Amino acid sequence: MSDTQSGKFDAGRQHLGTVYAKALLGAAQDAGKVDGVLEELSSLENDVFKKLPALRMTLVSPRVSADEKIALLDKAFKGKMSTVLLNFLKVTAQHDRLSCLPDVLRSFRELLNDVQGKLAVTVRSAYPLNNTLRDRIAAKLGDVLKKQVTINVEVDPDLLGGLVVRIGDTVYDGSVAASLQKMKSVALEQTSAAIRDSLNRFTAT
Repeated sequence: MSDTQSGKFDAGRQHLGTVYAKALLGAAQDAGKVDGVLEELSSLENDVFKKLPALRMTLVSPRVSADEKIALLDKAFKGKMSTVLLNFLKVTAQHDRLSCLPDVLRSFRELLNDVQGKLAVTVRSAYPLNNTLRDRIAAKLGDVLKKQVTINVEVDPDLLGGLVVRIGDTVYDGSVAASLQKMKSVALEQTSAAIRDSLNRFTAT
């Protein structure tokens, strides 16, 4: 499972994702296929690799050479996706960066939304959100942020419940897991304070 999928934040991978996403967006704009490339990349990451995890593992494995990965990409996707995206995947394979595709997808969405005057918001949830709930969250955030909001949902069962919302580099953690951690921290602090108070009374006598 990638760091992005598991909810772990990696600044280095995010930076690489942005660099590669800018290159992909530029190529897609030149070809006039921005929406199509986004749909293809999203399907590749969220559909193909989920159904064929062995394919992802092979493409990101350091034991598989770049030439072998490029040959596999041609065999699997030539004629089934745009030349723009396929060529991009080959270049990414040559630089051993295919593991960054989730970050590329997220950055691509954010860059495209910025070009279109929209704001991309990533919402992590313990369970999939139906369209009605997604629309309600988007509308509420749009009212608060005064922008047209698009929602990207990432499912993370470790959250137990609640939501984690990321807007750019700012994270708003309203998950049950975070609440439990806060409660645990408060309890530990209160216990430590009680012990210190008891020790102070003992040493004072």
